[in-house]
Amino acid sequence: MTYMGFLALFLVGPILLLTAVLEYRRRDQPFDAFFRVWRRAVVFHAAIALVYTTPWDNFLVARGIWTYDPARVIGWVIGWVPIEEYAFFVLQPLLVGMWGALLWRVPKGKWTPSPARSARWRWTLGIAGLGLWIANLMIWRVWGNPWMYMGLILIWGLPPLILQWVFGGDLLWSRRGDLLRIWIPPALYLSAADALAIREGIWRISGDWSTGWKMLGLPAEEGVFFFLTSLLIANGSLLMVLPESRARLRRIQEMVRLSSAGPGARKKERLS
Repeated sequence: MTYMGFLALFLVGPILLLTAVLEYRRRDQPFDAFFRVWRRAVVFHAAIALVYTTPWDNFLVARGIWTYDPARVIGWVIGWVPIEEYAFFVLQPLLVGMWGALLWRVPKGKWTPSPARSARWRWTLGIAGLGLWIANLMIWRVWGNPWMYMGLILIWGLPPLILQWVFGGDLLWSRRGDLLRIWIPPALYLSAADALAIREGIWRISGDWSTGWKMLGLPAEEGVFFFLTSLLIANGSLLMVLPESRARLRRIQEMVRLSSAGPGARKKERLS
């Protein structure tokens, strides 16, 4: 199997199927209104994934941590990475995002915790994420090269997760049922597809730069990658469509606007 064949079978095919189902559901006006917002969230995450992942993935290939079979790609390479890998950056957010749209149900009620409790939730999660990031650096320092791939995944993936938690960890917890349904199935599916691709020899993980831990033939690092990236997409999509998070973003933007306007403008705002 070629890398392009893998993409067609495991990503493009399911995306087309989900597209057909979602187009059918859009005949329902409330769902169509929601889907317009969700679609913007999915496109946004696909663009961010492409920009944010490109330098990181090029570094992996340049160092030989992640390699591909030149006979399994069409030969178009940008930097050190084949064009199929860039397509993967875009297709994964589309797949996870469209799966989330398919499962979406209108939330019952509005979660309105006290500001103190809300802030406590968010900063607790943010500090926990920062602790994981620091612990990763400490493990890497002790373990050395075998932790290279895992360490790079966590260095790359934890900062955006921490930002999501600090901004809306309380909101994500309040919709944890939706979050789990959107997050877990695609993460399992992509991990299984990745294990097949490695077994087929489409790409390889260097034993010199990885822990060697495996589950059902899948390197631990690859499982962490797909569960982490799927979580980032699920979190981000939910935060972009929940009315509570949009209202929070507007308040933050207003605070930034007032803080940059100067004392006179803030006084005028209070008087009005």
